[in-house]
Amino acid sequence: MRTCTRIQRRRNRGWRKPERCMIVDRTSDFGNPFTVAQLVDIGYQEPEARATVIAEFRPWLRGSRANWTADESDRRREKILTRLPELRGMDLACPCEPGEPCHGDVLLEWAALSPLAMEVRTAATRVRVDRQRVFHGLEPMYDADALAAVLTRDVHLDCLVDFDPGDGVPQRCDNRTWNHYLKRQRLHEDAVTVRLVEVFA
Repeated sequence: MRTCTRIQRRRNRGWRKPERCMIVDRTSDFGNPFTVAQLVDIGYQEPEARATVIAEFRPWLRGSRANWTADESDRRREKILTRLPELRGMDLACPCEPGEPCHGDVLLEWAALSPLAMEVRTAATRVRVDRQRVFHGLEPMYDADALAAVLTRDVHLDCLVDFDPGDGVPQRCDNRTWNHYLKRQRLHEDAVTVRLVEVFA
């Protein structure tokens, strides 16, 4: 796969989006929902506000509802999660200047994942969202059985995985150890209790 990068989207006359490039600013589904203006309004200074906005995007995309618990937040995140595979192999264009922190860098990290790693990370994110929604008395958004099918399957790649044995503390092992552990679980339990949370292919 080609190495992808973030480029600056320019508004000046004559600028054209390059080939194999996706716009990820707020005019798109991939825009960062957290804005510098929101933080400046509550007293942040510009450099700190920009850094905070980027810092908030990363855990939010991974399923955190700590700083935005509205249903709108979960719908917005799901729009991005659904379309993330479209970013694979693409450069990303955003108005942020090169070298400046940008939510596009987070999207590039997701886009660089293997298809399996992205599928597992997305499913783990959706599980995290639904756990928090149920805790706050909201209906889950996703089919629990479909997510469990993704997170309790054999991994037939030479890779490392993180899995949750049921206590919420991820453990790391290689794919062979994971597959063996999974096989033993299936032999001795009606339902597999361990879940993948990340794949490092």
